[in-house]
Amino acid sequence: DDGENYITNPFFPLFFYLCAADDKENNEEKSNTIITKQQQQQQQQTWSSRLFTKVTTNNNDDNNNDNNEKISQIAQMAKEWILQKIRMNSLDPKNSDDTQSGGEWFEAYLYAEHRDIYDDIDVSDATVLLTKKKMKSLTEDTKHNIGKIQIPSCSDAFQEINQYYNDGLKNNIAPTQRIEVLSEIIIDICMSRLIDFVTILKILEIISMHNNNVKKKKKLMIVCYMGAAHTRAVSEFFTTSPSSFKKKNNT
Repeated sequence: DDGENYITNPFFPLFFYLCAADDKENNEEKSNTIITKQQQQQQQQTWSSRLFTKVTTNNNDDNNNDNNEKISQIAQMAKEWILQKIRMNSLDPKNSDDTQSGGEWFEAYLYAEHRDIYDDIDVSDATVLLTKKKMKSLTEDTKHNIGKIQIPSCSDAFQEINQYYNDGLKNNIAPTQRIEVLSEIIIDICMSRLIDFVTILKILEIISMHNNNVKKKKKLMIVCYMGAAHTRAVSEFFTTSPSSFKKKNNT
């Protein structure tokens, strides 16, 4: 939301983002106008925001209005879908993580908050840590019950971070590893889902450009070369979400 105030908490570097290229040009054109640095930042759009705007307002070709409207609707669906994913991960970062290629959040939390257990178990595969209830000790004939260890929700974590910011940081108290890893998990949940979102938007942009530039209907192939988790997420949106796409059987 462009109307929101910027968060100045040092754990959330919201002043650093990919700015839409034409925003930079617009600001250079307005260089003769006296505005504050904060006003200049508020006038800019992130690259992802500009891409979403472009996809949802690309109705220049009257002959493809129906197609462009459909693409705009799918982009809106993608926005709601990705926000639901972020809410799900934020409520329970451990149990909502990808059991096939996830586990990094729990591994990082285990390292920061339960270092004694982390050093005494096999941590070579983060997905195993995510799904196992107990892990064998490397030094004793016993098992560690890692299943009962949970990551706080992002809401609870955010309250902890703010509490430290208000009390600890201002009194020159160094942040704990717990505070740092909770901040990193919050940021990573949003950023990893943002990658899925902009990938979907980029696909829609390519389809829109293809429809507007090609008079005759031609098949379009789009290849996504990504990691397994992101590829699976994008595939899930286009095949199982309300985007109305269906898998085609090559038989």
